Amino acid sequence: MNKPTSLRFRLLVSAALVLLVFLSLMGFVLDRAFQQSAEQSVEEKLLIHIYGLLAVSDEIDGELFLPEALQEPQFNNPSTGLYGFVLDESGTELWMSPSAVSLPLATNKTSALHTELETGVQTFGTLMSGDISLFYLSYKILWQGSGDQTTPYTYVVLQNMAPYHNEIAGFRNSLWGWLVAVVVILVIVQALIMNWGLRPLKNLADDLKAIEDGRQDHLAGVYPAEIDGVTRNLNLLLSSERQQREKYRTTLADLAHSLKTPLAILQSAPEEGIKNTLDEQVARMNEIVSYQLQRAVVSSSNLIRKSIEVKPVVEKLIFALTRVYKDKDVNIESNIMECSFFGDERDLMELLGNVLDNACKYGNRKVKIEAGSQGGEGGGLILIIEDNGQGIAVADKVKVLQRGSRLDTQEAGQGIGLAVVSEIVARYQGTIDLEDSILGGARVVIKLQ
Repeated sequence: MNKPTSLRFRLLVSAALVLLVFLSLMGFVLDRAFQQSAEQSVEEKLLIHIYGLLAVSDEIDGELFLPEALQEPQFNNPSTGLYGFVLDESGTELWMSPSAVSLPLATNKTSALHTELETGVQTFGTLMSGDISLFYLSYKILWQGSGDQTTPYTYVVLQNMAPYHNEIAGFRNSLWGWLVAVVVILVIVQALIMNWGLRPLKNLADDLKAIEDGRQDHLAGVYPAEIDGVTRNLNLLLSSERQQREKYRTTLADLAHSLKTPLAILQSAPEEGIKNTLDEQVARMNEIVSYQLQRAVVSSSNLIRKSIEVKPVVEKLIFALTRVYKDKDVNIESNIMECSFFGDERDLMELLGNVLDNACKYGNRKVKIEAGSQGGEGGGLILIIEDNGQGIAVADKVKVLQRGSRLDTQEAGQGIGLAVVSEIVARYQGTIDLEDSILGGARVVIKLQ
């Protein structure tokens, strides 16, 4: 059998996975934001270069002129990565910067730089020139000549994307390096926090081991508020268990002492009357054993007693039974007044569970449960469960409360459900009555003090 993983390991792995996912998403978002910011920065720089070209442009006799040496040095030297063009309306190059002399631009590439442009609106994008990736920004203007004559020109500035890619790669290396370092640091910090936070559980385990080894008889540590209630209840349970063990020893001693007399009678019985004596004493011993066992059970039922609200318990059972008898389509109607059960919640669950299960099993898809206080506020608890099945004959009403007695052998079961209910009711000094329901089936009325 594989050794189960520790709670600390599970929490640490979960925290690490959450950190990885969160920081990965954050890294992706930051990367995209930086990439968009870098592209926007390139676009703004290219627009500034276009404004610079417009500032030094001049038209003489219908021809556009720009100075041979521009203020931006990258336009004046070949292969600097910054290229300038001025195109006419048909896309013909009217001017190019000295840096663009060695830049091969195919016709199908240049067409994207000037077609479908709106006057006064810049167009930003990327294109390939051979094996070179370029950013471009196109800007179409209408040049006001002499008179009312206007001439359309398209100013285009291109920039090699290599610096942009280098900037993005450098940012990514730095970003992911820092994120990995942050993940490692946070996982270490989380491990230390978990070790500190889970230490009380380790102390609890050590205390329990000490109890198991007999070195102490209760949980003596000081625990946080979250588990202090658990440790108090464990101490109560341990104390009750010790008392119960002592009760069992006392009961066994009483049983042994009580059996000595019947055994002695059997040992000294005359041979001719052994049969009657045997029957009589065996019956007597059976009564003694049953009595002592009943004492042990009654004692064990008093471990935990508190006020339990009935309605939540009924709702849990209705939910569970509705699912169990889903194919039968059982309709369970409940009318639960404000009332409480004083005792062990497990007894209430066992009691109601057995009666409701029988009603669902033997009823004809209709079950009704009512609960309230006897005689109003502060009275005992009364529970009424009804179904519309075939009911229980008068002659069988006592029989069904006996352990192992079953009236219907077609349904699965061992015939102990109502017997268990009867025992629990008796344990709480209550009564159980089997009546005929107006629904047509059985009506079980339980009254508890």
